[in-house]
Amino acid sequence: MSLHSPETILNLLGIGLALSLLGDTALYVVLPTHTAQAGILLADVGLMLSANRAIRIFLNSPYGMLIERLPRRRVLVPSLALGVASTLLYAVPGFWPLLVGRLVWGLAWMGIWLGGSTAVLDLASNTNRGRLVGRFQMWGFIGLGAGALLGGLLVDLFGYQTAFLLMAAAGLIPVVLWALFLPETRPATLPHHDMTAAPVATLPPTSRLPLVAAVFIMGLNWLIFLGVIGALLPLLLQARVGEPNALLLPLATLTGIVSAISQALSLVAAPASGWLSDRSGSRWGLIVAALALGVVALLLAALGSAPLAISGIFLGAITTGVLQTQAVTLAGDYAGRRSGRMMGVLNTVGDLGSAAGPVLGISLLPALGLGGILGAAALALLLVLPGIAWVGWRERSRAAAHPL
Repeated sequence: MSLHSPETILNLLGIGLALSLLGDTALYVVLPTHTAQAGILLADVGLMLSANRAIRIFLNSPYGMLIERLPRRRVLVPSLALGVASTLLYAVPGFWPLLVGRLVWGLAWMGIWLGGSTAVLDLASNTNRGRLVGRFQMWGFIGLGAGALLGGLLVDLFGYQTAFLLMAAAGLIPVVLWALFLPETRPATLPHHDMTAAPVATLPPTSRLPLVAAVFIMGLNWLIFLGVIGALLPLLLQARVGEPNALLLPLATLTGIVSAISQALSLVAAPASGWLSDRSGSRWGLIVAALALGVVALLLAALGSAPLAISGIFLGAITTGVLQTQAVTLAGDYAGRRSGRMMGVLNTVGDLGSAAGPVLGISLLPALGLGGILGAAALALLLVLPGIAWVGWRERSRAAAHPL
């Protein structure tokens, strides 16, 4: 297979994306229950888990426009190296080293995610956009799952500091791979794809409503499933399963296992939904189904028993895999040459949601409890479902009225 083939480039990008996420994901798993080793207070956890996203809120959109004008390699390789530096800072106990590390990771992730996503859209056409986006998302979920599992295991086996040093060492591998082998994907001229071959009706963006809907879906998805659930997962398992528990597993390891299985489900759901949306031409139908599944997932997690709660977590992982893939694919469908800045907008809103999620979840915990927070999240999804269904109906009607 050629080094410059889309498959090879996508795999190189995916390996780097996955390994870059190890330290960040591990922090979500272990920080709420290892505050003493990190040198912070429990009250600081929400800030630390949100700081990396907060710094990106004001920078995503201009950074996305910058990426449109720069060679992708010039953004990707330095950003990946910066991500390694952030993981090293997690190993230094204290409030300020951890906070600086989170801010550095926020800057690194902008380059890795926006640059990588834009590179994937460089490679895609209307006939395979859902599949390529889904596979890139799949690599992200691989990294999230590996980080959750390895984070819990390594902390339990070797201690908090050593675990993050090992994950930083692993992060150096893709830095070398990208520096040596990743080719440039930015086209010399604007790409021209065969519009008539696409099973998905990619209409000219005469209306911004589909893009607004895609942005809203991304923000809500990251608020609930990445922000709130991500921050509360250790506490949810502690409350539902307990420590010590019948499985005789340390809480960090149990949390890592549940997170890893969740990411495995997401990494299957992402490319599967991309393939299905390319084949069926129904992005919106998949989104509506995923939102309905998310309502069920959150209600199961809110009900209280350990089996139902864990089942809800797993169904939520499928929901987030589908929603994230379809939101990015819709952006590619409608943004055209402005895909870089559209990715910036998507991630700005996503970061707003995921930055608010941990703070919102931790702060509402005394008043609402875990069940109340999850029930409120289910209600939020239920309220937006009819509006998204109407947008999907409207776009299908437009596609039927203007066949390509």
